[in-house]
This record gives sequence, C-alpha cells and structure tokens, in this order.
Amino acid sequence: MKNLPFYRLIKNSLCIVMVISMACSCGRGSSPEERMSLKLEALQKEMIDSLAHQNRAILDSLGRIREELNEIKQLRK
Repeated sequence: MKNLPFYRLIKNSLCIVMVISMACSCGRGSSPEERMSLKLEALQKEMIDSLAHQNRAILDSLGRIREELNEIKQLRK
C-alpha cells in the first residue's frame, strides 16, 4: 500500500474536477425552463425590432401622404 497517498491525491483531484464541472454546468440556460426563457426573450426582441421597423415605415408613409395633401391644398388656393 505504498501508493495510498497517490490514490488519495487522484481521488481528491477527481472530486474537485467533478465539483467544478457541476458548478460550471449550472449557468444560465442549463435547465429546459431557462433555455425556453432565453428563446422567448430572443423572440420578443425580434418581434419588437420588427414592429419598430414597421412603425418607422408607416410614419414615413404618413409623412409622404401629408406632404401630398399639403401640395393639393396649395394648388387649390
């Protein structure tokens, strides 16, 4: 049993590696609920960006319509 300290060292090292790997695997997105939450957040951001783009397009169209109406009013005077 000369190698007993060596085996203890290996055993302790493996325990430390296991604890570190378990701690690292408990990050955000490690559970199914967290992954679903991350996906929903990404989808919400994409939808908000899309709505903002649509809103800018609508406001641009309204501005052009307003300019055309003002031109028509000027022609009638």
